[in-house]
Amino acid sequence: MMDELAANRTPVVIASEINTMKRQMEKIFLIHTIEIGRRLKEVRSMLPNGEWGQWLEVSVNYSQRTAQRLIMLFDAYGEYFPLSPAGEASQNRAMLQGGERIQTEEGRTLPNLTSVQALILLGLPKEERVEFLMEMDVEGMSTRELKQAVEQRQEAQQEAEQAVTERDQARQESVDLRDDLDKEKDKNSRLTEERDSLKAEIHDLERVKGKLEQEIENKKASYDKLKERTGYKAIKQMEAALNEAYGKAEANKIAFLYDSLFKNFKELAYEMTRFAGKNPELHIIYKEKIQDFLHNALREKL
Repeated sequence: MMDELAANRTPVVIASEINTMKRQMEKIFLIHTIEIGRRLKEVRSMLPNGEWGQWLEVSVNYSQRTAQRLIMLFDAYGEYFPLSPAGEASQNRAMLQGGERIQTEEGRTLPNLTSVQALILLGLPKEERVEFLMEMDVEGMSTRELKQAVEQRQEAQQEAEQAVTERDQARQESVDLRDDLDKEKDKNSRLTEERDSLKAEIHDLERVKGKLEQEIENKKASYDKLKERTGYKAIKQMEAALNEAYGKAEANKIAFLYDSLFKNFKELAYEMTRFAGKNPELHIIYKEKIQDFLHNALREKL
C-alpha cells in the first residue's frame, strides 16, 4: 500500500500540493493582515495625540506607513471578516478549514485574494473594486497583470470622469451662451427703443424748427411792412425781435446736436468697456484714437 502511494507521488503531484499550500498560506496571511489592521485602528483610537508613532515602534516594530497600509486593508476588506463573539474572524476559521470564499452584502462571491492583490486593488473605489473582482479572473492573474489591469481600469475611469466634466462644461458654456444671447437681445431692444425715441425727438425738433422758421418769416414780412411805414426806432425794435428769434432757432439746433453727441459718447464708452474684456490689444488702439480725437476736438475753437 505504501509502495503504491509512493508510486503515485510524482513531481507534478508534489508541485500541485506545494502550490495549493502556497495559495492557502497567502490567503491566511491576508486574513491575519486585515485583523492586524483592525487592531491597529482600535489602538490608534485609544492613544492620545502624538503617541501613535512611538507606540508602533516600541510595541509592534511598525512604521507609521506600514501601519497605515494595514489599516487601509482593514477598512477595505474588514467588513467581509466580521469578528465572532470569541474575537476571531469568522471567515478565518472557514478558510483554514475549507477555503470558503468571501461574500458581499448582496450575496455575490468574491475570489480569494492574496495580500499583494488586495493592496493593488485598493487603487479602485469600493464599488468599482467589487465589479472588477466580479468581471476579472483575479486569482489567475500575476501581480504584473493585475497592476496593469487596475491601471487600465483607473485610466478608463479617469477618461469617463473627464468626459463627464467636459460634458458639464459644454452644457454650462451653452447656458452662458444663451444668457449672452438674451442679454444681446435685451440690449438690441433697448437700443431700438432709444433710436425710436431719438427719431421722435428729431421729428419734434424739426417741427419746432419749422414753426420758428415760419415765425421768422412772418416776423420778417411784418418787419418789411413796418419798415415801410415806421421810423428808425421801430425798425430797430423789429431787428432785435428778429435776432432773438434767430437766436432761439440756433440755440435749439445746438441743444439737439449736444444731446445727440452726449448719447453717442455714452454708447461709445459702454461698448469700449465691454470690448476691453474681449480684445484688450485692439481696445488699447481704439482707446488711443478716441483720446487723440477728444484732445484735438478740445483744441478746436468753439
